[in-house]
Amino acid sequence: MTDPGPLSKIEAFVRKIVQPNEEEWEALANILHPKTLKKKDLLLKAGQVCTFIAFINSGVLREYNYLYDKEVTVDFMGANQFTSDYQSFIMQAPSRQYIEALTDAEVLILQKDAINALYDQYKIWERFGRLIIEKVFCNAEEKRKKIIASTHEEQYRDFVATYPDIIQQVPQYYIASYLGLTPEHLSRLRKKG
Repeated sequence: MTDPGPLSKIEAFVRKIVQPNEEEWEALANILHPKTLKKKDLLLKAGQVCTFIAFINSGVLREYNYLYDKEVTVDFMGANQFTSDYQSFIMQAPSRQYIEALTDAEVLILQKDAINALYDQYKIWERFGRLIIEKVFCNAEEKRKKIIASTHEEQYRDFVATYPDIIQQVPQYYIASYLGLTPEHLSRLRKKG
């Protein structure tokens, strides 16, 4: 990939974490593949083995699954974030998750085999991958602990603070599902402000 436009956001993101030289940056840029998603398009379906990590240039995606035949939102992802079903990606096992575009979106796809080749060739990218996975793990742990130790009102306030751009772009019933609430309960929390 040679057009710098779609790469500007990921480059800024990367350079906050590691400082690749020109050769190292080009090696990463060459494995990035742009993909356009329309609203409601699925980036990943349950049952597929996840073979990619995607960087979101624009748009909002959500990760969801089914619990007792009911759709449950697991997470939201917006611009300047990576997304994947990391468990499926790492273990190369079928995913139990769906990743859906809630808005039109532009993503950059990195395939697992290309990432592994990059890790083998450049220590900086192996370090970058480790730091990203550590961050994903820490975020998941923090989320798990907050769910256990917070009231619904605290969880909603935390959601608003964590996802200020996303809250205006997604249907309220997805937010209610993510927080484990009914839409009516979420409406009451929103009115409390």
